[in-house]
Formats: sequence, structure tokens, C-alpha cells
Amino acid sequence: MEEEDKRKMRIVTPGEKISGRINLRRTDNNFFIKIGNSMIATNLGVLKKTGSSLDLIPYKSVYTPRRDDYVIGVVIGYAANGWIVDIGASTKAFLSAQELIRWEGDAQRFDPKKYELSEHFKIGDLVGAVIIDINAQSHPILSLPSEKQGINKKHLGKLNGYFIIKVHTTKIPRIIGRKGSMIKMIKENMRGDVIVGQNGVILYKGNYEDFLLLKKIIKTIISNTFAPGLTGKIAQMLGVTVTEEVNNNRGVEHE
Repeated sequence: MEEEDKRKMRIVTPGEKISGRINLRRTDNNFFIKIGNSMIATNLGVLKKTGSSLDLIPYKSVYTPRRDDYVIGVVIGYAANGWIVDIGASTKAFLSAQELIRWEGDAQRFDPKKYELSEHFKIGDLVGAVIIDINAQSHPILSLPSEKQGINKKHLGKLNGYFIIKVHTTKIPRIIGRKGSMIKMIKENMRGDVIVGQNGVILYKGNYEDFLLLKKIIKTIISNTFAPGLTGKIAQMLGVTVTEEVNNNRGVEHE
């Protein structure tokens, strides 16, 4: 089985012509350019065959903000009507005070004479939010959506008391796993609260010993991104048995 998995993957270099159907629904378009009827790789990475499609999993890439990404950032400054947030992208993000007022269920409109920004978020605070837009200057615009949109309210707004792990954004899809199988297994078998941001920030709230275990698990995933049998290895570290269903979901997926 391991030999079969290896045959489904190969290293590609920038400028290499790729033959076969590229699955652009699951792969960032920036990893390929189309010339005529051919697709040319623009990143060094591993080309993985999934069914009849091909995915390129890059070794390195800068986080590119995308709409609907859940991100974890640090407040680094104030604007006239909100907060400047560093999410690890090439441009800073913005969270408006009116957005926080709305999210907290207040009907009032933002008044800079009455609303003291530093009373809500201070410089250095961690903030969980969702990118809803990217403005004309390429700055991501942040939102605090309702729980109906699938994000736990405790993972939005100010995030206090968490340990922080920072990983390269290209590793997040493998940490999440196919159909969320890897992160689901981790969350279900670890005490405490685990949060994963699409911008490469992972937070953990719990005791320090469990945090060290999570760091070890994340390091193992990063070091064995393309290795077969990774799900079983992580399950062993968590002290659980891998079900057949989880095993069948093994693989690298770039979402």
C-alpha cells in the first residue's frame, strides 16, 4: 500500500509542464499558469494524484488572504474607526468598531467621541475573525460572524489564555486532513480547546503537558506531510485506534 501511495506522488519544479487534469477547485490557482493547453507549475512541491485529478502541494508559499478564511491575528494599531490586525499576510487586516458593536448585539452606531477603542482591544491582543472582503488596497476586511455560520463564538473576538503554535500555511491542510479527519481526531482525543487558523496560527487552551503533546503532534505532521501512514502515527501518539473510515480518508489535501 505504501509503495502505491509513493507512486501517486512526485516532486515538481517551477516551470515544469504538467500533463493531466489539474484539480483547481482544491488547489490555489497561483500554483499553476495556463499556456495553451498545458499547465505550468509555478511552485516547488509535490504533485499528488487523487482519483483522476492532480493536486500540487507546495513546499513553501506566503499566506494569501481569501474570503471566508478563519484567521487569528494580533492587534497592532488603531484606525479612526477600528483596529489594525496583523494576520501574517503581506498587508494588514482591518476590523471595524461597528462590526464589533454589531456582533455584541448593540444597536448603537459607532461614535468616536464615546467609543474608546482601547477599552475593547488593546495592542497585542489576539483576535479570531473571518475575512469577508479584500479592499482595493489589498487589505483584508475582517468580520465576526454569527454562530449560525459554523464558527463557535468563543473562537471569535478577543482570545485570552491560549498557548500559540505558528506553522507555515502550506501545512494547515494536512493538519486539518481530508474532510477534517485529522484535526477532528486531535480535538476529540485531547483535553482542552484547539483552534486552527487558515493563516498558520494554532491555539491551545489547557494544561501545559497537553500543550507539549500537541506541539509534538504538530511537529510530527509537519515533518511527515507527504509520508503514508501518518494518520496511524498520530493516532498512536494520542493513544487511540484508527478506524477503517479514518484510514481511508488518509492523504494530503490542499483546501
